[in-house]
Amino acid sequence: MNLFILMLIFMLFCGILFYIFNFNHLLMMLLGLEFLLLILFLLFLINMMMFIKQYILLFIFLIFCISESVLGLTILILMVRFYGNDYLKSLMILQC
Repeated sequence: MNLFILMLIFMLFCGILFYIFNFNHLLMMLLGLEFLLLILFLLFLINMMMFIKQYILLFIFLIFCISESVLGLTILILMVRFYGNDYLKSLMILQC
């Protein structure tokens, strides 16, 4: 069990590094964010199984994860329709 938790923490740090260094495309940022949410869900699941044993909090967390992903995909679709790409740097140039 300790090896699994260490592997999840390593994956969490890899996800954070992926999110930090891939800030050019909105789609890549959304994928990195979803990866981080999946790792956090697994860490919460292990924590709930060992200590609290109330799984309704996991359902609330999943609801927030799903609503965040739907909102991100909606922003991605609107950005591609209005600007033609999902480059964040071109969006910042167009606003000036």
